[in-house]
Order: sequence, then structure tokens, then C-alpha cells
Amino acid sequence: MKQKITFFFITLFTAFLSAQTVEIAGTPYSTIAEAITAATSGDVIDITGVHEIGPALSIPITFSGAITLRGTDPSTDRLEGVAFDQTNQDGSVTTGVRNRLLVLYQPTSQNVNLSIENLTLKNGNSTGQGETRGGAVYVNQNFNGSLSITNCVIDGNQGNEGGAIASLGCDTTITDSTIKNSVGTNGGGMIFTNNGNNPDMVVSISGSLITGNTANNGGGVYVNGNNGSSAISLNIENTTITTNSAVSGTSGAGGGAIWSKVAGGSSNIDLKLVHVTIDNNSHSSAAKNGLAFAGGGTNPFTKVEIYNSIIVNGDDLAQKAINWDKAKSVNIVNSILGGSNAAGTAVDGVAANNFLNDASLNNLPGKTATFAGLSSSGLSDEGGPTSVLAISENSNADDYCTATITGISLPTTDQRGYTREGTPDAGAYEFGGTLSSESPIVLSNVKVYPNPASEFVYVEGINQIESIEVFSVLGVLEKTIRGKNYLDTSELSSGIYLLIIKNNSSSITKRLVVN
Repeated sequence: MKQKITFFFITLFTAFLSAQTVEIAGTPYSTIAEAITAATSGDVIDITGVHEIGPALSIPITFSGAITLRGTDPSTDRLEGVAFDQTNQDGSVTTGVRNRLLVLYQPTSQNVNLSIENLTLKNGNSTGQGETRGGAVYVNQNFNGSLSITNCVIDGNQGNEGGAIASLGCDTTITDSTIKNSVGTNGGGMIFTNNGNNPDMVVSISGSLITGNTANNGGGVYVNGNNGSSAISLNIENTTITTNSAVSGTSGAGGGAIWSKVAGGSSNIDLKLVHVTIDNNSHSSAAKNGLAFAGGGTNPFTKVEIYNSIIVNGDDLAQKAINWDKAKSVNIVNSILGGSNAAGTAVDGVAANNFLNDASLNNLPGKTATFAGLSSSGLSDEGGPTSVLAISENSNADDYCTATITGISLPTTDQRGYTREGTPDAGAYEFGGTLSSESPIVLSNVKVYPNPASEFVYVEGINQIESIEVFSVLGVLEKTIRGKNYLDTSELSSGIYLLIIKNNSSSITKRLVVN
């Protein structure tokens, strides 16, 4: 199961960049679309200034390999959707058309590793298109590739499924980013994802803020595993999810923060929350404000793990933070939770209350935001790339995580990239955390090769590697290598693995295919 420890992105340039430029290795292009057409595998398209996007930018279906769209700073470098005139097949012209910002459709045999870095993506709108998913970014298929979004602000976008992002069957990683004020008219204000009969897929979100998004169901995150039996692993770490809304009626599916639906007859979604803060999300049904789940048949459930987290819904315990119907508790440790619905309903002989009432696991159910120590003033900038819901000193969440957790890798930094203390706080924010003086890992510098691998794989671009952990997509730790920049893969079965690569200050996650 994919995990990632947040690294703090250091802003290298703070001056306002007024010039609008597009370059590949120093070669200028008149538009981003022109640069994409000219790009070959491994190219970085450097973008500065504000670029108005009418017809969507599209990665050609003939492209295979890695391509990066990279700004310098999301406060100055932006892709912004604007209305344009569309020429129809019959020659007529429709004025005032709006479109999404970026689309990647790849047949399953192709492989694109698309990275978007240091940019703001604003005001994309796909609701008037033939394919209405993904207001800012839409990725369809690309089963052998990946989507990576790092240090971005995605703001004010709209789509039918996935107000900001729609990723169908593609491994997706979102790091150190703010996704806000987007609308998914059907589902997934921030992101919509489904498995689309692809091989097992992983969605990882870390160091990020999801706020102010709205959808019919899944105001923040919408995970639909109902398009096949392949698995979806959704891993959220060091992330704040707040003030998102699901607006379906009281009989609707809900999930103001997260909504997950497994396939009929198959418990094919794994949800893992590590050091997250979820508060003040809403739905018209009091039972479905925060996390809500669905599934066909009698036995399929989303499998849920919660570690070192705060999941509440303000100070009204009648407004439930978690609805356990169609969810199976796999493990809950060191967590402060608000009101629960159906927490005592056993799934395969295990109920959420088995964890919540076990003193050795150090969980506190039925608690409020004030009890946890969350600031009543809401989000604040406490350093780092994204705003947080801070806790107060000596609050109940301060130095809360005393129970031992095994089998997973816990982050040593918080959402901001600040070092956690000896006894970590619950939630995404660490009171008293300090900014590490060590150099962080820069994602774009790290290479894992060969990939696919059969005997050995090497890591390039990280100094003083502390460890390399190899996880299966089901979350099993297969092996750990310490102090080396390579590992022997000959003992691993063929398949997809996740490498967590650490140095003294931070870590990243890379996907590895073993032949």
C-alpha cells in the first residue's frame, strides 16, 4: 500500500514573474500546446506567467514516457481556463465555450508518467464537454503510467465527476498541494477516481489541503470501485480535509469529506488514513457528513485503517464524522474521533467499536473539535506549502500518540514538513514541530532504474539514503534495505511494488514494476 512522507518544498524564487514563457531545455515555444507537441520522453516543459487555456491541453495518444509541466511558483505561474469559440463538425461556431485545462487519454498499452509541479490550475470547466469529467485535469486509462501533482494550487474548477481531478485507472500521487473551491456536479468535488477494469491502482495524497469543494456525493474525495473487481488503494497522509460539502438529499450517499463505493461482491477498496485531520464537512443527512461508504450485495466493504488522526465534525456529536455502514475496520490506533454511525455493527465478526473501546489502542470516540484542540478560527498558515487546522498547546491532541504502531511507516514530519516530536500529536499538524535543517528530497531529481526490473534496481538523485522499503500494493512490507542505493529484486514475485525511499529528513514514494 502506497505511503509517502511529506517533504517541505523550498521556494527558490519569490519575485513576481510577469513574463509569460514556455521552454524545453532552453528552447522557447509560443504556447504550452506547441511545447507538448514537440516534447519527447523525459522532457520538462518550463512554464512562467499566466497562460489562458481555451481548448484543453492534450498529451498526444502517440506519446509514451515521462513528461513534466513545471512552473516556478504557483503564486505567479498559472494555467487559467477562459471561454473560447468552438468550431463544430458541421462548420458552425459555438461561442463562449469553456473546457478543462489538461487531458491525458492513453490506450492501455501506452505509458505516460505525467507530472505537474509548482503551478496554479484555475477555472477549468468540463461540464459542457462531451466527456464531462475532470474540470482541471482528466486522465483516462493510462494504466501503465502515472499522474503526479506536486506543490500546486487547484482552485475554482468544475466538472461532472471530479470538479478538480478525474483519474480513471491511473496511479495518482498528490503532494504538498491545495485543492479548493471546486465543484463536482455529480461526484468528487476534489477528485473522482474509478478502477475502470485496470490493474490495481493506487491514489496517494500527502502534505495537502482539501477544502471548500462541493459535489453531489463525495464533497472532497469520491472513489468508485464499481467498474470492475480490480483494487483501489487510497492512502491519505499528513493532510487536512475541511469544509467540503456533499449536497445530495438526506437519502443520498453523502460523504462530505470522502465517499467510497466497492464493487458488488468484492471488497476492493482499501482506505488508509495516517496523521490526517478531518473536520467540519457536511451533508444534509446527519449520519453522512464526513466519511461514508457504499457497496452492492451483503458482504462487500471498504477496508479502513486509521492511525494518529483527528476525524471530527465540529462540536455537534449528532453530526456524524464517520458512517461505518459498508465499511470494515481493519485497524484504528491513536485517533480522536467524533460521532460515529453504526460503529457497533460487526463486519466479518469485527466492529469499529472493537477498536474504539480497546484501551491499548488509545482511541477516543465521541469527541468534538474543541476537545481535540482544533483552532476555532479555522485554517491558518503555520509555515509550509499548505494551510492547516492547528491544535493548541496542551490540548488533548498534543503529544497524544502513545500507542505503538507496527507494520506501516509513520511520517517523521507533519503536513508542513516540520519535524514531529518524540511523542507525536494526533492529526496533520505537530504543535512545536521544527523545520528540519536537512536538505529535502526533490521529487523531480529522483530516478529509479531500470523500471521494469528483473534483478537489480538503482536509485539516483538522493544523498545519504537511510532506507528503501518495498511494499506490495496490498500494503505488505516485503523487504527493507538500509544505507544502499540499490536493491536485489530477484526474490520478488512479478508485479507492481511501491518503494518508500528515505534520507534523514524526508522521503518519497516511487512505483516499481518487477518482471
